Amino acid sequence: MSTPETIEKDNSKRLKEILDELTSHNPDILSALVVSADGLNVASGIPHASDDSIALITSDLIDVAENFCDRLEQGTLNRILLEGGERTTVVIKAGRHAVLAVLIPASTKLGLVTLSMRQASIRIAALFD
Repeated sequence: MSTPETIEKDNSKRLKEILDELTSHNPDILSALVVSADGLNVASGIPHASDDSIALITSDLIDVAENFCDRLEQGTLNRILLEGGERTTVVIKAGRHAVLAVLIPASTKLGLVTLSMRQASIRIAALFD
């Protein structure tokens, strides 16, 4: 019989595997993390020194973007793309309770990274929803 602690450890291991697979298939990814709806850093792939503060900001960003989508009647938020001169951040919802955020060089083509992120987000959502 599984205890809550065992389930949590299994989910942590699965999250790590999902992030490892994502980053191994996309070597341009500089950092990847799973953020809970309340802004907690749940898991990191290729940890970044500021993961905890990035997680909190990501949660706030999702709230603002969803509000923006509602006001403009855009429908459900699919992705947030922050393009800077040096790096790009891509944020994709992973179900109702988590998001997946990655940091890539600005020169990276988004197609394969986004596709891989969408596949990973489905697997992440299955763990949270």
